[in-house]
Amino acid sequence: MQCEFSRRGFLGGAGAAAAGITAGSTGVTAAEGVHREAPRGRSVLPGDPRYQTLAQGFNQRWSSSPARIRLVGNEADAVAELNRALDGGLRPTVRGGGHCYEGFVDNDRGVILDLGSMRGVGASADKFGRPTYGVEGGATNWDVCATLFREHAVTLPVGSCYSVGAGGHVCGGGYGLLSRRHGLTVDHLVQVDVVTVRGGRAAVTKAHRDDAQGSPEQDLFWAHTGGGGGNFGVVLRYHFAPDVPQPPPRVWIGSVAWPWAELLDRPSDFETLVANFGAFMAEHSGPGESVYQGLFAILKLTHRSNGNVVLFSQWDGEDPAPLDAFVAAVEQGMTTRSAVQTRAAGGLLLPCPDRRRQLPWFQATMTLNPSGDNERGKHKSAYHRKPFTAAQIAAFWDWLVRDVEGADLSNTVVQIDSYGCWINSRRPEDTAVPQRDSIMKLQYQSHWTDPAEDEMQLEYLRGLYREVYRDTGGVPEVDTATDGAYVNYPDIDLGTADQPDPAYPRLYYKGNYPRLQRTKAYWDGEEVFHHAQSITPA
Repeated sequence: MQCEFSRRGFLGGAGAAAAGITAGSTGVTAAEGVHREAPRGRSVLPGDPRYQTLAQGFNQRWSSSPARIRLVGNEADAVAELNRALDGGLRPTVRGGGHCYEGFVDNDRGVILDLGSMRGVGASADKFGRPTYGVEGGATNWDVCATLFREHAVTLPVGSCYSVGAGGHVCGGGYGLLSRRHGLTVDHLVQVDVVTVRGGRAAVTKAHRDDAQGSPEQDLFWAHTGGGGGNFGVVLRYHFAPDVPQPPPRVWIGSVAWPWAELLDRPSDFETLVANFGAFMAEHSGPGESVYQGLFAILKLTHRSNGNVVLFSQWDGEDPAPLDAFVAAVEQGMTTRSAVQTRAAGGLLLPCPDRRRQLPWFQATMTLNPSGDNERGKHKSAYHRKPFTAAQIAAFWDWLVRDVEGADLSNTVVQIDSYGCWINSRRPEDTAVPQRDSIMKLQYQSHWTDPAEDEMQLEYLRGLYREVYRDTGGVPEVDTATDGAYVNYPDIDLGTADQPDPAYPRLYYKGNYPRLQRTKAYWDGEEVFHHAQSITPA
């Protein structure tokens, strides 16, 4: 049975929009010539030994039975395959790296457009002939970092998980260990090349930052600076400005840990640790911060069964004194002694015999480049504009020392990332990412392997999240001490598009949602591209 591609037929998910350049890692063919290439790709059908693997996401909770999976080989192939799906009444979804936290790529009886074969990164040109760096939708964060550094001595402030695809990462905003100094990934974006569908036919649209003010093309560009994947089309190619940052020659990395065995006897130390971290970020995360733009820090509040609470940090200055002062400020007032951590929560390997170690930036990036194991998982997120309240710290403690019979919570963590500085120099409306005055970004996550634990794990994380934000209705309400959630960490518990007044448009997009809806109405009013939390047309 064929499946309709309209929203009325499916709400189960859609893929992250993916990006791409036209050649391999060493260069890019002139964009004007790409559309003349013959389609080059291949289809994976049921019964193919690759089918089961390619039908499943990185999160093992998500798998589907598509009619076919198209391994897109070039721009012409993406257009042709999308038109073929439309002609057959098959719903398309798009996968870049396959890391979507929810099942937005799942697509029973439809077509998954897999851009994993399009991994080029290199020198390119925009539609006006100006130099850019191009990144294809199937390129991973590691492809981006390694190629730009080796061949051009530059980088982008992308995430540290090496196998995450640029396709979904960038259009949700994108951030990483260099973002406090250099901003979000989209702050360097100048053009997107998107396969859009209007009038029932697919075609490539090149949307640029410098298109006419108020034009549909400029709106389409802007929508890809934080609107999230699976909403407007198949993003084949991202173009970044030629003045993207140079990475620091060397960085200091360090990791210290506090044993849960001691913290359980000293709960006040846990309170002090979390409060100190929040207070430091409040003091040193403004757009005018002069010292700590080069600091990226993660406080990992693990479940007690993990063994340790961990502080990881990267500092891009030559003098480590500010890094030492940061760690001292976080530890101030604690009686629990910290220890060097050589394997941090979440599989972060840190081969440093001391509390800190200096490495060349590229080697440090290789060291700090985990994607984790292929497991079942659930994730939630929150932006914080202020330090933690006593009630929030108490909620962290109460839930992280709590056990659930039959569930392994050793891979449950509240990950508190530093944020702000250069990120906060932009206005909320400059990009589709509206959170531009936060000091921390939180990710609540749990990973497990046994499907029998699914409901226990989900309910545990929901309960923790609800309790932390109890004073604002169980969610990190916008324009309060918190400021919503991150679209790249989608959370189906924030509502779905078929529900009345779901929370996710407000929490992800704030006041930018009406413009995104108008853009959706123009470029995909028929909702060819849709998923459970997609943007609905105005």
